[in-house]
Amino acid sequence: METFTQYFCRCGKEKFDAVLFDIDGTLSSGGRPLPGAKEILTMLEKEKFPYVLLTNDSCNSHEEKAAILQRGDIPVFKERIYSCGDVLKLWKKDTNYQGELLFQCGKLGTPSYADLSGLRVTTNPAELPLCHGVIFGEGSYDWQPALEGIFNFFLARPDAPMVVVNPDSYWPSCTHSGMGIGSGAQARFVCAVLKDAGIIVEPLYIGKPYPFIYRGIMAELETLLGKKVLPERIAMVGDSLASDIKGANANGLCSCLVLSGITTPELAEKAAAESKPQMIFSAV
Repeated sequence: METFTQYFCRCGKEKFDAVLFDIDGTLSSGGRPLPGAKEILTMLEKEKFPYVLLTNDSCNSHEEKAAILQRGDIPVFKERIYSCGDVLKLWKKDTNYQGELLFQCGKLGTPSYADLSGLRVTTNPAELPLCHGVIFGEGSYDWQPALEGIFNFFLARPDAPMVVVNPDSYWPSCTHSGMGIGSGAQARFVCAVLKDAGIIVEPLYIGKPYPFIYRGIMAELETLLGKKVLPERIAMVGDSLASDIKGANANGLCSCLVLSGITTPELAEKAAAESKPQMIFSAV
């Protein structure tokens, strides 16, 4: 089976105006480089071909994510990264945010995406009664008081906003050899318990595959390219049917699955129409 790099060298330069790469499971796994990652990024930099790393990792800032990749010998500059955490700026603009206090569950990088977006947050569960809404971050934190506090907050205020920056249920962990549980799964757990209590809360997901992040990245690409961008001329290369491929399909991008991460050929074959990749590659 062909790699994306082989395909790109054969015809991709004419087919695409830019390439979006997922990171975890596509370019790296647990901080370690995956086959072809260094080569494709080095080639694109040398040829000055536009590309962006589009990630659902909101736990690491651009600086932190670039440093992690560089330690794995993947040549990435922080300016090449666009995270679901960056999309908080769009949410702030859309909601006409007026500086209300928000509870942040977990981490959002250093520097924090919440701070960079101009949001006022607290991570202290004791301050939840003072909050206007909840933002689900991710990473290591004390789950029990945070999730129980959020549960009780929405029992009292079911119409308050619940913003889930990274919708993913799981991903390859960078702290151990298995999978890590994502903030999307944590938010859905709280919503399931609330439903048992007769309260329906609909989270707002802003990372892949949801529209917010694609609005953000298309605006970034138009700035980068200096022209109107046609979605079908943008390749989205990733390993997740649920986030990378479904999101690309829903937003008109060319969906390119790599089998280096969480998706097997069998899963790709059985994928529903909305998650069916247009092209499949063994790796980048």
